[in-house]
Amino acid sequence: MKILHIIGNGFDLNLDLNTSYKDFYDFYKSIESSSDNINNLKNNISNNYKNWSDLELALGQYTEEFETIDDFDEVFEDIGEQLAEYLKKEESKFDFSTINKEKFFENLVKPEVYLPTADNNKIKTFKNSYSNSTWIVDIFTFNYTTIIEKIIEEKKNISIGHHIRDNVPVTLRGVEHIHGFIDNRMVLGVNDVSQLKNKKFHQNLDVLEAIVKEKCNLAYGHTIDNLFKSKIKEASLICIFGTSFGDSDNMWWELIGDKLRNNNFPIIIFTKGEEVISPRIGYKNNRTKRKMINYFLKKTKLPKEEIEKASQNIFVALNTKMFKDVIEK
Repeated sequence: MKILHIIGNGFDLNLDLNTSYKDFYDFYKSIESSSDNINNLKNNISNNYKNWSDLELALGQYTEEFETIDDFDEVFEDIGEQLAEYLKKEESKFDFSTINKEKFFENLVKPEVYLPTADNNKIKTFKNSYSNSTWIVDIFTFNYTTIIEKIIEEKKNISIGHHIRDNVPVTLRGVEHIHGFIDNRMVLGVNDVSQLKNKKFHQNLDVLEAIVKEKCNLAYGHTIDNLFKSKIKEASLICIFGTSFGDSDNMWWELIGDKLRNNNFPIIIFTKGEEVISPRIGYKNNRTKRKMINYFLKKTKLPKEEIEKASQNIFVALNTKMFKDVIEK
């Protein structure tokens, strides 16, 4: 059995790191610059916070403001460098001595425990069909920080628990960064050229290799994106934690959709939801869950006739302590 965890910025936020785009913008605006291009960008962010809720998509729209590649390079490189510096400072503040590593491993092996009982039982039944198999866990993160690596002490192929049969270990193969790291091959951009508002850049390979993720990954030549594709195709169970399912990563949601079309396998989506519902009126949580399932399936671009079937394999864990209760206070 192969369990694939796909991790977004919600993981770092869950550990109380101030890594939201809003936090970064407050930092970025405070840095003085003598460049008109950079100051114009900062003014645009200040006046249009809502439009900049997704930095990558907003950058794609903002390309309309650039007349030359030099203008693009100056702004794109400045905001990327400052984002890296900001995240580096945030990561340095984290106290890893507060992490219960065993609890973290337990979350990776048994994510279903955070689901309602009925859904938990369905996942357990599914996992029982793999009782005679070896179990492997892979982590792919969209984050630039290396919080997870530091939790597991940079190790690979380590035993992190046992599955249904107590004598059979579960192996964590390691952590891969699909968007790179703070200080290495950092990918900051859009999904495809349709998200670049400046049409003059649509055929400019210099720009495309900087801001279109697939082109950028090809330019780096690291093949991590190909590895991610293969892990999605091989996965028996996919857990998605702390992502906004942004349009700048549509290629991955569509790839998962292709897998849903041809395979019967579960997906667990961990999300905070729009609001915390009182236990007394907990039935409203189902509305939020359905909304999340529909939102995700829309990203997969599955045809309407396949949506209902696919939705039966998607489970939503709403406002849980997943990756939160690993902190010992």
